[in-house]
Formats: sequence, structure tokens, C-alpha cells
Amino acid sequence: MLRRIILMLLILVACAAMPACAAKEPWTDLLQQASLTPEKAQLPEGRWRGGGLYTISMFDKLWNDWRLIDNTTITTAKRFEKASRSFYNLGLVSADIIDIKPVFTKMPKTDTLTKESLVTAIMDLNRSLGSTLSYSQLQDLKAKVRVVPDSVAEAAAVIVQSVPEAIKKRNQAFIGFGGPETLAVVQSKALPLGLNMDLDDDTLRLMDKVDLTSLVDGGLLVAQAVDSAHKILRHVEKTDFSFSWETLVGRIVLNGKKNDTYTPGQYLLVIDTGGNDAYMTAASANYTVPVSVVIDLAGNDKYQSTEQGAICAAVLGYSYLLDSSGNDTYKIVNDGLASGIFGVSMLMDCNGDDTYECRESGQALGVYGIGVLSDFKGNDKYTCFEKAQGYASTRGCGALIDLAGNDNYLAYDTPLDYPSPQTADHNTSLAQGCGFGRRAHPGDQHSLAGGLGILVDVKGNDTYKAGLFAQGVSYWYSLGMLVDMSGNDSYQGVWYNQGASAHYAVAALCDLSGNDKYVASMNQSQGHGRDQSIGWLHDLSGNDYYECPGMALGSTSINSIGIFWDQAGNDEYKSGGASFGYADGGNPGALSLGMFLDQGGTNKFPAGLKATQGKYWREDPLPDQPLAYGIGLSQ
Repeated sequence: MLRRIILMLLILVACAAMPACAAKEPWTDLLQQASLTPEKAQLPEGRWRGGGLYTISMFDKLWNDWRLIDNTTITTAKRFEKASRSFYNLGLVSADIIDIKPVFTKMPKTDTLTKESLVTAIMDLNRSLGSTLSYSQLQDLKAKVRVVPDSVAEAAAVIVQSVPEAIKKRNQAFIGFGGPETLAVVQSKALPLGLNMDLDDDTLRLMDKVDLTSLVDGGLLVAQAVDSAHKILRHVEKTDFSFSWETLVGRIVLNGKKNDTYTPGQYLLVIDTGGNDAYMTAASANYTVPVSVVIDLAGNDKYQSTEQGAICAAVLGYSYLLDSSGNDTYKIVNDGLASGIFGVSMLMDCNGDDTYECRESGQALGVYGIGVLSDFKGNDKYTCFEKAQGYASTRGCGALIDLAGNDNYLAYDTPLDYPSPQTADHNTSLAQGCGFGRRAHPGDQHSLAGGLGILVDVKGNDTYKAGLFAQGVSYWYSLGMLVDMSGNDSYQGVWYNQGASAHYAVAALCDLSGNDKYVASMNQSQGHGRDQSIGWLHDLSGNDYYECPGMALGSTSINSIGIFWDQAGNDEYKSGGASFGYADGGNPGALSLGMFLDQGGTNKFPAGLKATQGKYWREDPLPDQPLAYGIGLSQ
């Protein structure tokens, strides 16, 4: 008996040390039905890469090996979750995703701050901008600071201290294009690229010459300062006070518990400790106001504007909006609510049932920069039409993270203001975890890769609704990801939804738990890849429902890979043909793979199809498509 125990222990030790004893990949047996191995079941090595200028390394890694998609997607989501309560940490994760290695200088310690530190910080800022305060101005400043609570003055000082170095970093980023004197021209080129992917020769030169590392460094410096200020403000006294001071790069406003209104203007810093406040401008950064920060500690606040870039937007700069509590309303038309275009923009809401509304280009958008929206608590509602809710294009990271609450994500499918090329009866959404590149417009021959657009929802029973291209989708050398970690969720879309990609792209939807419902009303959804792309849908647990008329549930067209994987639960499927593991080929000399895998539970399938409980099935390749494999298994 003892000898047998020793032998078993030796076997266990050997297996722990040897790769051969590692758990078999779940799709290995399924691929064997088509005489494939996981190593060989990849996109062809010789595929065209000429349209992917400025691809990020994460895209290249996943495009080369789809087996890495699941772990990378979930790990990335968990990195954002862990970082979600710190602007600085969110910036580090985002910078890493777009291949930026920060070299910034850390902020000094804050334990020696006093109220006078704000006076010193403003004086230093003036000197860095080539100006000095007169004796009378200095006395006026000191008198105004005296009415400000110590903690508020200290928090403001921390942020103002970071501004000279941040401006230096921002200016350094554009020296290759022409320096600070050309920033107005830079902005006139950056915005059209970020909002509409428009470009000309100057824009091409800007993309080539910008020092993105220096640009992000400046953003991380300010992010670190805002985090420090937030800690200082945790125990601020709720009193009535008011402070205002003009600088050459925007106004500094510090207010107390009353209800305040912030009219349109240029603000370097706003700290408001209480009241139901109205912001017509908040954290709006651009070439003339390179840093703009708002910290609001309490109240049901309204951030509303019809002006482009007025609410938490950064183009050629850094914007940070932090709201600590209250049921808040954020409403813009376009370019805002964490929109980083050649800049860094972040919005953090710590509590309350909040409403985020934009028409397009917002709610975590990154183009040649970083846009992050992090909401901690509450039943929140996000609405948009297009390019929002975790959207990224070239060299961008757009990340929306919601930590708790029953949330509603809606990309309006009516009215038909953004009709899709696929069907004029529905809108193109480009939302809810969408990466989007620029496929060369006819005649201009300039294709650009996209970045990473990701939506992460941690807790709650959530609803996702959209038109076309939404819910973990991508187009043209880009990455789109949606990760929902818990809750009974509902996904509803039309076409190219729920882990679908088109034209040299990679997309994934991973739902980690809950009884979920997936509906796509037309086709090419739920783990679908088209034209050298990879689409992925993985539901880890729960009793789920899937519906799509066709080309879904592990389907592919034109030499792509589409994978559907339901890991556990009693599931119900309603789908037509060209689904459940289907591939229709393209180039007959290159692989096409559609794979369906349901690993557990008692499942219901439509009658008349090969998909059957407890069996393998295979779609026989067409005579002219010998490398098109459609395979499935319901265990």
C-alpha cells in the first residue's frame, strides 16, 4: 500500500513538471474530426499585412494564434478591473496596450503640503509660462487662498504642481511636427482624424512624427496628481467658500457646498465639495488649455453641453473628471465623456445611478491616445448612436469599465441617422467594445490599423442593445472586446455582433457567468470571422439562449476563423443554416475554420440540422474549397 502511494506521488510530481501532463486544450479532439491540430488550424502565415500600418502588438499576437484570445481577453479585462479606481493605474494599463513604456518622473510626496503650497504652485506655474506675479497680485492671491479649507488648497496644489512638467511633455510630443507654435495646426488635423478618420499629407506627417511616449507620460503625471488629490479630499469639511484665479492656461476655481454653475470657458482646475452643480464645461483640454481637471465630491450634478469637446475631452492635452457621489447626468453631442484624441482623457464616477448620453465619439474613445470611463456603483445607463462605449481607432485604447449595478448599454438603432452599408434599415453602431481601422478610401491608398476598444462589466444583470458592429467587434487590423464577468445578461443586435470581426481583425465576447440571452436578428454574429479575421464568443457558465437566423455560432467566410464555445449549462439554440460550425471558404489554398463547442448540459437544437446533443458533426467541404472546415460538438 505504501509503495502504491509513493508511486502515485511520483507520478503527480512528474506530471506537474512535464508539459505532457498538462490539461488538453478543449478543442483538440474536435479539431481531430477534421484532421487538424491547434497549431495548424491558424490563419495562413502568408496572409496580406499591407493594410495594417500602426498595428498594436496585442493584435499581432492574437491574429497569429487564436488560442491566446480567451486568456488575453479575460486577463485584460481583469487588469482594467484591478486598475479601475486609480487614474494612474488605468493609464498604465492603457499605455501598455498601445505599446507605450512610460519614462515619466514621479510626483513628490504630499506629506509636507500646506495651504501656502497652492500659492507657491501658482507662482511656479506662472514662471514656467514666462510670467511672474506682481506684488499686488501676490497679495491678492494670498488673501483669496486664506478662505479655502486646508485640504482643498493642498489638493489643488498637488494638481497645479504637475502642470508645468505635463505641458513640457505635451509640447515635446509635437516637436517633430513643428513645435508648440504649430499646435493650432496640429489640432486642426488631429480632430478630423479622431472623429471621422479624415487625413491629408499633414495628418500623415503628424502620425509619423508625434512622440506618443512623451504625450502619454504627461498624462500619467497628471493622473498621479489627481489620484493624490482625491486621497487628500476624503475628509474635507463641507463649508461654503469660493476661490477663483486666472492663469495663462485656464482658470482655477474652488467652491464649497452651494449649488454652482460653471459657464462655458477655459478651466485648468475645478474642485467642488458639494451641492447639485451644473457644468457647461468640465475637463475640456486642448492646445490652449493642455490640462483640465474637475473633482466634484458630492451632489446630483449635471454635465451637459452641445459644444464639441466641452465635457471630459482631450485633444493635444489631458482631461480628468472625477465625481465622487450622487446620481449624475452626463450629456454631450460628440467628442467627450472620456475622449482622448492625441491626448489622455479619463472620467471616473464613484457612486450613484448615472446617465451617460452622447450622439457619437465618446464614452471611452481613444485615437492616438487613451480614453477611459470607470464607473464604480449604481444602475447606470449609457446611450449613443455611434463610436462609443469602448471604441478605439489608430494607436488608441478606449476602455469602459463598470464595476457594479444593473446597467443598460444602448446604441440606438432608430432613428436611422447612421444607416449601415450592409443594410440601410439599421444603424452602424461601432460600440460596446469596438476596434476600428481605416480601410483605404477609394483613391487615397492610406490604410491604418485600429487599436483596442473594450467594454468590461464586472457585476450586475446587464442589457446590451445595438445595431450593426457592436458587442465585442472589430474591423481592419484592430481589436474589439466585451467582457461581462457576472449576472444574467441580455445581448441584442442585428449584424456583426457578439464576438464578430470583418476584414483582417480580431474580436471577442467573453461572458463569465449567468443565464444569458444572445440575439442577433440578421447574421454574421456570435463567434464569426470574415476575410482573414477571427471572431470569438465564449460563455463560461449558465443556462443560455442563442438566436440568429444564420452565419452564427462559430461560422466563417473568406479564409477566416469563427469560434463559439459554451462551457457549461443547459442551453437553447435557435439558428438557421451556415451556423454551428460552418465555413464557406474563399481562397481554396488557405484555411477557413468554423468551430462550435458546447461542453456541458442538456441542449436544445433546431430540428433538421446536423447539430445534435452528444455528438460530433462536420460540414463537408465543397469540392473547390478543400481547406474549409466546419466542425461542431455538443458534449
